[in-house]
Amino acid sequence: MRTTSRRRLLGRTLNYLFLCLVAFVALTPILWMISASLKSPSEILRYPPTIIPEEIRWENYTDVFALQPFAQQFLNSVVIMALVAVLTLVMSVPAGYALARIKPLASGAIFLALLSVMFIPPEATIIPLFQYAAALGWVDTHYPLVVFTAVLVTAPIATFVMRQAFLTLPAEFEDAAALDGSGRLRTMLQIFVPLVRPSLASVVVLACWYSWNQFLEPLIYLRSPEKLTVPVALTHYEDPLAGPLWGVQMAATTLSIIPVLLVFFLAQRHVVSGLTAGGLKS
Repeated sequence: MRTTSRRRLLGRTLNYLFLCLVAFVALTPILWMISASLKSPSEILRYPPTIIPEEIRWENYTDVFALQPFAQQFLNSVVIMALVAVLTLVMSVPAGYALARIKPLASGAIFLALLSVMFIPPEATIIPLFQYAAALGWVDTHYPLVVFTAVLVTAPIATFVMRQAFLTLPAEFEDAAALDGSGRLRTMLQIFVPLVRPSLASVVVLACWYSWNQFLEPLIYLRSPEKLTVPVALTHYEDPLAGPLWGVQMAATTLSIIPVLLVFFLAQRHVVSGLTAGGLKS
């Protein structure tokens, strides 16, 4: 018994050590980013690198807001991210429910079309979409970043996720709702949607993550500095000789990861339970 217990203890210790090593490797870039955000330019480029700054420069964080309208740009990204998430839910939940439970005519072809849209890279459609946005007068506005992103990118992926989630629910729920006199819309909103909360959380995290990290689209559509989003604004921290201000860029980048982390931590419980449920079902 003692030998078995010792082997289990040794196995758990090795597992924890391995997980700690993997976590350290994964977190090293973030730790270096935070460390560099508090260093002077000369210390950032020093070799061998240092983890703890010799002289902490809080000015890097104040310069983030002094050199350009970063607060407005940060707010732009937050608003766009929230609108994309809401629009994605509004489109994907009814579409996923219809494809899974109602199964309209040519539902298989519609589902294949959604799958094909998921595999089209954004770079392949950026020029016709820009011409379309220019015709609508949407250049240098946030409309294409919300509408095009939700309709063409996040909603198709989210519809696929929601369809798979609705397919896992038994048909008896619909039969019971029909006997109770419930219509399709009420059945979807009051019975099916609460049962797929983990998938809804996953969709929200996915939409927020994709929208927040967009770089090519805002670079193409936006012109005014006060309308830029965070990923593009991070490239605008330069000195008079067009050299990058690494410390200020790292400070701005550190601030930029906060919203996505907040969204993930708020939805973490549902996302983890959704992944666990998927693993058990498989």
